[in-house]
Amino acid sequence: MGLSRKHRIFFGILRVPVWLFLKLRFGFRYQKAPNLSESYIVLSNHVTDLDPLFLGVSFPHQMYFVASEHITRWKLAYAALRFVFEPIIRYKGSIAASTVMDILRKVRKGGRVCIFAEGMRTWDGATSPIVPSTAKLIKASRCALVTYKLVGGYFVSPNWSKKMRRGPISGAPVRVYSKEELARMSEVEIYDAISKDLYEDAYVRQLADSKPYKSRHGAEFLENMFFLCPTCRANGSLHSKGDTVTCASCGLQFKYNSFCILEGIPFQTVKDYSNWQIEMVREDVTSNAVYRNGEATLSTVADHIPIPLAHGATTISCERLTCGDWAMPLAQIPDLAIHGRHSLVFSAGGEYFELTVPKQYNIYKFFVYYREWKRQKLISAKD
Repeated sequence: MGLSRKHRIFFGILRVPVWLFLKLRFGFRYQKAPNLSESYIVLSNHVTDLDPLFLGVSFPHQMYFVASEHITRWKLAYAALRFVFEPIIRYKGSIAASTVMDILRKVRKGGRVCIFAEGMRTWDGATSPIVPSTAKLIKASRCALVTYKLVGGYFVSPNWSKKMRRGPISGAPVRVYSKEELARMSEVEIYDAISKDLYEDAYVRQLADSKPYKSRHGAEFLENMFFLCPTCRANGSLHSKGDTVTCASCGLQFKYNSFCILEGIPFQTVKDYSNWQIEMVREDVTSNAVYRNGEATLSTVADHIPIPLAHGATTISCERLTCGDWAMPLAQIPDLAIHGRHSLVFSAGGEYFELTVPKQYNIYKFFVYYREWKRQKLISAKD
């Protein structure tokens, strides 16, 4: 029933060697997904860059995966991926009708499509809010739905780190919704159901039943996420090596141990630290503080090719986002996403932008600032 016999053949050939790789490299365990004969959409939480592989071995049928536009820039690698899997391309930080239409075409012709419903990997271990338009898409698809949850992946490959660790990781279907059941549900009911099915808090599970995730580089690159020192509140002063993070401003040191717990500061978990940091950003947005970063490059993206537009120091405030001589009011940016660990992507005025900072700078703070500014604007609008 798939759209392409070629894709079904490649799926069948690759499924077993991919499963062996995941089992040997990560000890991945999974429960088999149901063998549905009809077309369906799979919605999953998003914890690692290898999630399509984890999902792929769990399902008996070949699927089409929705993937970030950035994979189109891999040249030969993307050409191979397109030939073998034909991923559906999505622009992060934007609403692309073309992506929705590609998904609907696939399922209405009998195919299966997998979507990572958060739109980006979790940073703190808890499932991010599901993209609101997802429920509308599910309703319009008029096909079955399978919700699927990955567990343990956040600790195997934290979004803030470049280093992967070995520890328990598993996946399993949560629930199957028939097209008849979905037809009886409202969009609000569908949204509530998938939000509940996909929610996972890695630290709630870890604290209840601690498992080791060993690495000689446990804390390295935590400064990609943490930009405020919890002692002196210096911005951008944290640096990591091995299992230790050090503040260059006040000399504070704390550790990230093999059970993914922080030692030496008042916060037990990365999520606790993140929640405190968000509170600090909330105060800064309320007082219209300006966040600054080092030199960055701003590009427009046309036909999957980045075209440099500006270069220089970057700032974000409640009024605008700047890069060198370029500036754009925040009110003109309907949404903003973070790609990888050092790039922001967003659409505005019919163009798609990408702001990239060098690896020694933290772009995540701009993302948190924008999200908090947007939250406060929505609250003000309701009042």
